[in-house]
Amino acid sequence: MDVKRKGLFLLSISDSEYFNDSQGKIELVGCPQLGEDCKKHISQINKSFLSSDRFWRDKDYPQAIDELKSAFYTSNKFMDTSCTSCLELFHATIIRSLENIHQDLYRMSTGLFSRKRYQSSYELATGVLEEFKKAT
Repeated sequence: MDVKRKGLFLLSISDSEYFNDSQGKIELVGCPQLGEDCKKHISQINKSFLSSDRFWRDKDYPQAIDELKSAFYTSNKFMDTSCTSCLELFHATIIRSLENIHQDLYRMSTGLFSRKRYQSSYELATGVLEEFKKAT
């Protein structure tokens, strides 16, 4: 959280101001095939990313993983019709986000202060991550 000082009081910024939910995770800047097919699907992929980020902040890890899985398979739907460089970018971004969730779950499910309630989510993230890496 970013904190602003105003006089003697500290004012903190709310989550909605700190996390920019109006901006998509993936923005199309340049595409070898002019991005026509990519633009059609990028909004749906960004919606799944936004939902996943919200679930991740709320520590609803299974839902966050499901949203990333949805984004991954949405990007696969247009693999034959779109350029492969955009698809690789989408997959890399989705996998990176899932790896971040996986690392959080690993830290919470192992060690001295581990919590067993996150163990099933950690195993789910591990399985989905392996599934993604086989598919790419």
